[in-house]
Amino acid sequence: MHSLLAQAVLLGVLQGLTEFLPVSSSGHLALAQQLIPGFSQPGVLLDVSLHVGTLAAAAAYFRRELIEIASLAGAVAGGRELSEPERAAQKLVIGIVIATAPTGLIGLLLEDRVEWMFGSALWVGACLMITGTVLVAGELIGRGRQETPGHPGRFVSLVIGVVQGIAVLPGISRSGSTISAARALGVGREEAARFSFLASLPAVAGAALLSAVKHADAVRVFSADQALAYIIGPLVAAVVGYVAIEIVMRFMRRGTLMWFSLWCFAVGIVSVGVGLWR
Repeated sequence: MHSLLAQAVLLGVLQGLTEFLPVSSSGHLALAQQLIPGFSQPGVLLDVSLHVGTLAAAAAYFRRELIEIASLAGAVAGGRELSEPERAAQKLVIGIVIATAPTGLIGLLLEDRVEWMFGSALWVGACLMITGTVLVAGELIGRGRQETPGHPGRFVSLVIGVVQGIAVLPGISRSGSTISAARALGVGREEAARFSFLASLPAVAGAALLSAVKHADAVRVFSADQALAYIIGPLVAAVVGYVAIEIVMRFMRRGTLMWFSLWCFAVGIVSVGVGLWR
């Protein structure tokens, strides 16, 4: 397999798994580039397209919620009274908007300031261990709180948005930290995961668009091999991402995300060790 296509497939699998599993996609991609011999990021546009692939996976998985949001928009535009599902969708939309605001602000403030951390195995490892700690803490605190039914309220949405913004740090899992924050604040298991993934849609879309605009000068005429890589990579990310969402949702229905903390601690310790040894 052509090296670029092979890397696109590898990146697609890695992006699809780690974008939704609570183990940090940015952290794993950063470590892959540092630790796998001969591994390199083929280009920022492929990175953007992989994020679009996982975005499509989340949109497909939560298509029912998105259809309800579209129905809400139609009801508001038509001036008719909202149905019960549309009222629930309205609360969801308000929560997503509230969460997106601090995420975007924090992301813009931190993005350039933390770019150097992607090249540091030490810092990535430390952040992965922070993610592991957050997964454990969120579950333990959540167990002792009475669960609030329905979508998160405005305060909880704001907290989730702040946490999601901080997840720009490589090694801090966006899904893991937002789900854990929601659980710690009394949101039910399945609803915490659902809101986390839905709130990620505008954040991921905005980040991908911003990155594409920022690096617009990199656009050029692709060769056949390059074009194939830019098609296959996102498709792999979308398929693997869809499966990863289902894995997380099943864990939230029947178990706990604390098991993923073991992986975060293990990879984090190895990464810190590599960083200190270097």
